[in-house]
Amino acid sequence: MRTIGAMRYYRCTVLVSSMVALNLMVTTVDAAGPGTFVYPPYKHTWGVVKARPLHLRLFLGYKTKFDDPQGLACARLDAWEDPSREGDDDEVTVYGVNSGDKCIIYNRSMYALGLFGKEGRGEALERPWGIAADRWGQVYVVDRGRAEVHHLRNGGKSLVPVRKIGRFGDGEGEFIDPIGAALLPDGSLLVTDAALGRVTMFDSTGAVRLAWEGLLSPAGIAATGPGESWTYFDQDAFVVVIDSAGQRVSKFDLKGQLVKRTRTEEWEGDIGIEHLEWLALDYHNQVLITDRTRGCIHKLDRNLNYLDTFGETGDGDYRFDEPRGIALYRRFGQIFVAERPGAQYLWVGVDVRDLQATVVSDSIWRDLRVSFFLTEPALVDVDVEDAAGRFIARLMENRRFDAGKVQFFWNLMVPAQLPGGKPLPTLPASYDVGKRLPSGRYSLRATFRATYSSRESFSIERKTGFGL
Repeated sequence: MRTIGAMRYYRCTVLVSSMVALNLMVTTVDAAGPGTFVYPPYKHTWGVVKARPLHLRLFLGYKTKFDDPQGLACARLDAWEDPSREGDDDEVTVYGVNSGDKCIIYNRSMYALGLFGKEGRGEALERPWGIAADRWGQVYVVDRGRAEVHHLRNGGKSLVPVRKIGRFGDGEGEFIDPIGAALLPDGSLLVTDAALGRVTMFDSTGAVRLAWEGLLSPAGIAATGPGESWTYFDQDAFVVVIDSAGQRVSKFDLKGQLVKRTRTEEWEGDIGIEHLEWLALDYHNQVLITDRTRGCIHKLDRNLNYLDTFGETGDGDYRFDEPRGIALYRRFGQIFVAERPGAQYLWVGVDVRDLQATVVSDSIWRDLRVSFFLTEPALVDVDVEDAAGRFIARLMENRRFDAGKVQFFWNLMVPAQLPGGKPLPTLPASYDVGKRLPSGRYSLRATFRATYSSRESFSIERKTGFGL
């Protein structure tokens, strides 16, 4: 599916209730973002984008405490659909694993929280870790302590147990140290086992469909396949796994065949010592990976090519304190990141590097070569101005480019109209339509917007010069 719906603003309660589900205290920050990810605008959240433990106490009292957060999942529940309410399609359920306190915290509605796993509140969990959830209310929680997976069901208000999958052992469908979980659109469940170096795929009934081994301590896992509700590449079908002590990302097809691997030392730049842990796929099937050691999020494209490293360790804006689980609602590009003391809520944005405008020529032709690097697929406008800042030409408008290196050429001829056939504004007298630019100094001004709903609130502008 390639259509992206227009985002209706989240109510502030969405952020409060969803993020409180991860043990939260609210703080406010400046909404201006650096690019690849951005904090939502104030009118969308009332400035509530970062959370800490005190807020949990306001909602749940002393029923639970913030203790070793791990996996994170979010889904828009079909059970919450209300045809009589316009705009309710942006309300999601977020499930946070509070491993140290042996429970799952989640929002039962936009105004109330629920707990699962604590004594007296559902099935006991020994050491919950990874979690996966879908729109139909299926929730799977990996329990490392009991070497099993709990299949739960959310009918719209509460989690209830359905069955347990697996048991301790090294046979088919058994676990020794299960870690991560992911769901495919057909209901198939994938579980990593660090001790066995194995990924096991179960069908929707809990029966083993497939297993493959040969990984080194596999941990976080994400997957996509046919029937995915919100994806730009609707033919993609693959599994991505973090392994090799948090230093490697491996991509497999749905039959368990290795497609590609990449290690952190192969990525661009001096990115230091990493400990990759959890990951998620976005609308473009790009891979977002939390790095607990460096306090950041790494981003790879769908072919595991390195795109960006975002954030750093700290308490300030766009900094993370031991980021753990990560979840993303693909339709609108909202991101939830669990941290050691709380969580953050961001939107997918876009950043651009190395904008260059270079005149290239030989004995016959002379063109302008424009190049830049995108950290996210973007909608791009490009204008040319003269030395006085007057508009001369619009080379493109609202044109989509994929993430990575972009390059195009312009023949330096003043166009007769704007992109899309719009009439050209009045030009300075010294510039003639259909003729080349005269000698002089010029500026190229480019504006970049993400393809998600954030495009309505955020853009990045870059400018570079060239001479003739």
